[in-house]
Amino acid sequence: MDGGPSDFDHKHRLVTSFVWQLPKLSMSNALARAILANWQLSGLLTAQSGGPITVFAGQDQSKTGIGNDRAVIHGDPYGPGACQNKVPCVDYLNPNSFRLPDVGTYGNLGKGAIRGPNLVNVDAGLFKNVPFTERCRLEFRAEFFNVFNRVNFNYPGTNATVSDTNTKFAAGGFGTIASAFDPRISQLALKLIF
Repeated sequence: MDGGPSDFDHKHRLVTSFVWQLPKLSMSNALARAILANWQLSGLLTAQSGGPITVFAGQDQSKTGIGNDRAVIHGDPYGPGACQNKVPCVDYLNPNSFRLPDVGTYGNLGKGAIRGPNLVNVDAGLFKNVPFTERCRLEFRAEFFNVFNRVNFNYPGTNATVSDTNTKFAAGGFGTIASAFDPRISQLALKLIF
């Protein structure tokens, strides 16, 4: 039996949004209404814990012909945490904590037993409606994705490097995170609605 969490399992996930419509300032003078009225601020917060990671031995050690066996874990799977907020992160997983299973045996690491990096992202939008007539208006849009420019890492490499003579967990990018999700992205738009 091959039991474990599904690939899209996140133990904790929060998604929340907001929309704030600023007042129309109908009692103010025309200049104040033109500049300060009809603004709308919206946002979307997503925060989730890391998804499951399975570490493979890189070869068929069990000699069952099934394929890539799992590794044996014998220590803390995570590196010392020097990744901080830059890519590449070369020490998310500690290669010294993994080894090959003995020939004819399976690894002791379960499916999805290790968790990848978490994700926190905030998107926001600022909109202004400029009415010309009752049916015609101009909409200004400023949209920002990953507003706080937080580094949200992708998952690390989890396959051992196999050569003719041995298998190494410290080579070939094992435990290294080589990429991240998009940094802050901004866009501006004008839309005429009539």
